[in-house]
Amino acid sequence: MAAVPLSELSLYPATPDQVLESRRRHAHQWRRKLSFEDYLLRDQIMDAQEQSVDKKMTTWVLAPRTDPTTLDFMCSCEIFRRIAISADPSDPAAGAKQVITCAIASVFTPPEKRKKGYAQHMMRLLHWVVAPRSALPDFPEAWGSPPEVPEELGLQKAQFSVLYSDVGKDFYQLCGPTAKPGGGWLASGAVETSWYADKAATGSTPGATSPHIWLTEDDAKHVWSLDVPFMRADVVEAAMTSGHTTISLLPTKGVGAYVIQRTMSFAADGTSVLPLDTWGVLLLPSSVVGVDEVFADLETQPTYATWTLDSLNETSRALVTTRVRASKETLPALLKVLTQFALKENIQKVEMWGLPEGLQAVASESGWKTSERTDHVSACKWYGKENESQLKWMFNEKFSWC
Repeated sequence: MAAVPLSELSLYPATPDQVLESRRRHAHQWRRKLSFEDYLLRDQIMDAQEQSVDKKMTTWVLAPRTDPTTLDFMCSCEIFRRIAISADPSDPAAGAKQVITCAIASVFTPPEKRKKGYAQHMMRLLHWVVAPRSALPDFPEAWGSPPEVPEELGLQKAQFSVLYSDVGKDFYQLCGPTAKPGGGWLASGAVETSWYADKAATGSTPGATSPHIWLTEDDAKHVWSLDVPFMRADVVEAAMTSGHTTISLLPTKGVGAYVIQRTMSFAADGTSVLPLDTWGVLLLPSSVVGVDEVFADLETQPTYATWTLDSLNETSRALVTTRVRASKETLPALLKVLTQFALKENIQKVEMWGLPEGLQAVASESGWKTSERTDHVSACKWYGKENESQLKWMFNEKFSWC
């Protein structure tokens, strides 16, 4: 079948029927161990959680202008509207400003509609959905008119947008807001620091660990809220030190919880079940016994890690940290707790995303290896006046994945 001319297509918020059709399409590729029905049920449950409610998550479809509600649309994606922070080195008095970001997820084209340029066109049009029109060039005449974006969705306000590519670095970078290749999402900080249980890495042997508290899902949410002031201070300091505009997403408001909840499976009676009760650990100074006390002083560095689970294959799984705060002095103790927990839970790999270079070196001394990720490649599109190649993305960790 011949491709539909791009001028005859546009991007539209999906109707409920189109949302369901979109999920039916990608269930076959992404459901893993879930049944088809449970995959759809999981997304339905996720729709009611904090990261999605109040139109913070919307599905969009590329469809004919003459039939925008058709179920025979070309491709689809999801947009998560989230809160982020940004610090400008030329304006130290402003501190870390709160900004809007959009995370793009679930980009999917069915096999019969591939190799026709639809996904590329959808990604180019997405800039016109998430960014202020004042931050974009002239809309290409060959594309017809720009997408119409309902005001109640709270879009067209993003200072930047992010995505996680499973098709390498180039495809999304080529998808800018014009017909000219380039100017799209630039790969940034896609590194992981990993430990494997079968490698007998240093630090995995049994023995006493530092005093610590295990964190439930609710505890993890609380720790993230306590960490936000530290994150804001770190972003400002990094901007002033590097001279580069510095950004970060935040793990609060359901963002970090999203990657925990996605691990749900379902019991025989249809109730959702999480694979773990423990989703983090907080190291304790010997004189402190509570979570709040650890974070009470901004001058004192807390040490903690939160995590989610991911499948390595049909029989093994990985613990992926969602957020890590540690110093060079405290990281070895945190790594020991993590590896012991992994061995106890029969987890074959532990990986940390975006660990700062100084901490990578410390982890290496304990047998951990740092490498570039070839999947879930984090990428960012900046809509400000600054050169995005000089942008510094801090805390580029698993918590912001979607």
